[in-house]
Amino acid sequence: TEGLAPLIVAEIWRVIGQIRETGISTLIVDRDYRRVLSHTDRAAVMEKGRIVLAGASDTLAADTGALAQTLGV
Repeated sequence: TEGLAPLIVAEIWRVIGQIRETGISTLIVDRDYRRVLSHTDRAAVMEKGRIVLAGASDTLAADTGALAQTLGV
């Protein structure tokens, strides 16, 4: 969603939320990890083609140490 108008970004996430409510799995690739974690049940962080962090989104969001180490935030 980087570089898109805020209204377009909001619409994209609204539609993703609707899809999530139906139970259909989706793959989201985005640099805005906070938004991804708040709109998903599970998430994974990849680095150089390998999964380096994965789990329930709420657990990952609460583990600020792991996020800081992995994402450099």
